[in-house]
Order: sequence, then C-alpha cells, then structure tokens
Amino acid sequence: MRIGINALYLIPGKVGGSETYIRNLARGLAQAGSGHEFFIFINKESAGVFETEAPGMQVVQCNVAAASRPARIIWEQFVLPLQLRRLKIDVLLSAGMTTPFVSGVPSVVVIYDLQHRALPHNFAWWYLQFLRSIIYLSAKSADSVITISNKSRDEISHLYDIAPERIAVTHLAADERLFYRRSASEVAAARQRYGLPERFILYAASSLPHKNYERLLAAFKRVSVEDRGVTLLLAGARSYGMEAIEEGIRRLGLSDRVVFSGWLPHEDLPAVYSASELLVFPSLYEGFGMPVLEAFACGVPVVCSNIAPLTEVASDAAVYVDPLDEADIAKGILSVLSYAGLRDRLIRDGLRRVAAFSWAKTAAQTLEVLERHAGARL
Repeated sequence: MRIGINALYLIPGKVGGSETYIRNLARGLAQAGSGHEFFIFINKESAGVFETEAPGMQVVQCNVAAASRPARIIWEQFVLPLQLRRLKIDVLLSAGMTTPFVSGVPSVVVIYDLQHRALPHNFAWWYLQFLRSIIYLSAKSADSVITISNKSRDEISHLYDIAPERIAVTHLAADERLFYRRSASEVAAARQRYGLPERFILYAASSLPHKNYERLLAAFKRVSVEDRGVTLLLAGARSYGMEAIEEGIRRLGLSDRVVFSGWLPHEDLPAVYSASELLVFPSLYEGFGMPVLEAFACGVPVVCSNIAPLTEVASDAAVYVDPLDEADIAKGILSVLSYAGLRDRLIRDGLRRVAAFSWAKTAAQTLEVLERHAGARL
C-alpha cells in the first residue's frame, strides 16, 4: 500500500503541538515495519526534517511555502491531488486540520481540537471565518477524522454533525527520547542557562487568555503568602494576552515572585521540568494537554484543571482543581508543596500513567484507520 502524508502545513518551530505530532507520528509509522510505502509531502520550510526524523519515508518536496497560507491551501486543494495521482497513492493522511476536498483517493484528516469554535475571541475576525470554513469542509469531505481525545471527538461530532464512528481517537504521547528525569548536572546547566530560581512552580503554556493566567496569578498570590521561598516560572511564547498577564503581575505585587523564561527549545524543556517543584496547568480549554504527560515523564507532580481532556489524560495521577476558583487552585498547589507523601505518590502514579501512552501505539492506531480505507478502495 502506498500511503501519502500531507505535512504541507508544517513550519518548524512555529506550529506548536502539531509539529510534535507529525514528527513523532512519522517516526512511528516509519518504524512500524508494516511493509507499506510512505510518501510525505512537505513545503519549502520543512526541507531536511523528515530525512532525519523518519528515515525510510520518501520525501516529496513541494514548491510551496506554508508561511503563505492562502498559497498553501490553494496548492493543497488543486496541485496535491495531481501529485497523489502521479505517485499512485492509495490513501492520504492530512495532519494539519485541512485536506483536499476532492483528492481522488480515500482521505483522513487530523483535527486536534475546535478551539476556533470554542474560543473565537482568540482569533482575528477574517482568520476565524477562514478557519470555520476550511476545517468544516475538510472534516465533512474526508472519509474519516482522527482526533487526539474523546473530548475532541465529541466536540467534532456535535458541532460538525459527523457520526462518532467516523472519528477515530489516537492519543498523543511524550517523546521518550527527550522526556525523562534529568540528572543533577543537566538540571544545574539549565538553571545557569535560563537563570532559573532555586524553587519554582512551572507553567508551560502560551499567553492566550484561555490559559487562565488571571486566576493562576491570583492563586499564586495566596501561595506566596504561605510559601515565601517559591517562584512562579512562566515558560511559553509571548503572544496575544501578554499585556494582561504583565498588568496582573504588577497589580498583585508579584513582580519579584514571577519569572518569564519565554519560549524554551524542545530539547531544553525536560531539564526545566526536572528542576521544578511541580507543573501547574489551570487551562480552561485543551484538545489534549501534552505538558501533563511531559511532566509525568520527567517525574514531576502535576496540579491541573478538572476539565476534559485533562482528566482523560492524567486519570488518577494528578491533583485536580476547579480552574474557575483561585482558592482551589492555590489549595492544590500548596498540598503538593506541603506534603511529601502526596508528592511522592503523584510522581509514582505519573510515571505509571505516562507509560500507557506511546507513539508506537499512536502510529499503529493511525495505520489501522488508513488500512481500512485503502482496503475499501483496493
């Protein structure tokens, strides 16, 4: 079977979790030993990525730049189907939320979440209309949709009126090559490189409003009174919402207790996780919640929102809090900081929980969906 993978959306270092997904999925598929041929279609920005990440896959370099979104979408809709025909592809997997509406072959599209429907205020008006149209039409025209949590499956099924049996759930995983408890020397090097505080609570997230910084800062104000030696480290890209975060820090008098590291390279994250007291993750909306698994893999306790899909991902291995209640967030954080027995149990349970997820499993489940549709065509 000849499987096409549409990675035309990928801009390395710019597309967040969907980059983690396609890199690890491609590696998992290449290592699956399925006997299938894989052709991965990439843009100008992604040259060289998959030769290293997924040796054995045939890379098809396409003359389009993902940074020009309209050009990429036009290329995907009109030129990619011709490439599929030329290479005699049996089934297409599109990993970037969009797919050709008429591809000439069975098509499977990956839709991570529907943030643009749940949180429209995060997007410019024109871009919101574009997303509403292109993602909806991609989902409706594809033979199947793959998503990353039961919560996202239910959301897609309800909002797009797609039968649940047309939507497959394939959970993500922490990259086991990177995310594991780091040595004291690696942690010390990270402390020096980023000027990390001696004791800190980590929040790894963008600055978008649904990440719930307003309540987190109010909760940390309470924590800082009880534990005067701990700092809050905010690690993530500065984007829309940053001004409100900085204003909240000033208003609460936390300027000397909150530190920004900015965006951290993926390879440095494990040492920063390992240096932290705990990961706090009070988000109001997620499609999956990858930082929770990454923290588990690094042996770090997690305090997170009691929302789906975080409860789906963490199971009984985290302390859950009401993300709308700053007092409850503070209580959850203080419980981990104060009780060594709870902390030790969370670390053990987190390591057990993260072992239930693997990219090999994700690749196998994805391959099953692709084989089913290609088999129907053949």
